[in-house]
Amino acid sequence: MTTTKRFKLISEDGHEFIISKVALRASKFIVDKLAEAGITEENCETMDPILVPFHHVLVKQCVDWLNHHQCDAPKTRKIKYKHFSKWDKKFFKMESGELFALLNASHALGIDELMNMGCAVAAELIRGKNVEEIRKIYGIKSDEEQMEELLANGGEGTSTMTFTVEKY
Repeated sequence: MTTTKRFKLISEDGHEFIISKVALRASKFIVDKLAEAGITEENCETMDPILVPFHHVLVKQCVDWLNHHQCDAPKTRKIKYKHFSKWDKKFFKMESGELFALLNASHALGIDELMNMGCAVAAELIRGKNVEEIRKIYGIKSDEEQMEELLANGGEGTSTMTFTVEKY
């Protein structure tokens, strides 16, 4: 009887996670880091964990998603929210800021399927919304608000670059 070997990951804030080889295959970053460190199925249980450069909450979300989808991750970029499983809809129930942090982590970790699903959720958040509602969801300030903020800060953050056009 063969046992599934478990690989160790550690978040930037020191939390350890265990993941199977089957589940971690979907992360290009983790696969590359394991290869760089010389970690194989034969020595994975005695080697130091691989550092994943994100807070443990994001690493846990990625590991949970990888474990759940280890055998059935959607392989298309065009996945639609309406085709998500109940598990995935529950998994992606989060605030927009948390969603964008997860998108950033999934992109950096090379978990394309998770990123594609997260993008579908982001699109679903704004479906049928007007500009003001979209700005509120994504925390985007209006042009007027941005200008007021710049003026209140003495114009800091404005471009100081100048261009000269030479006439020939």
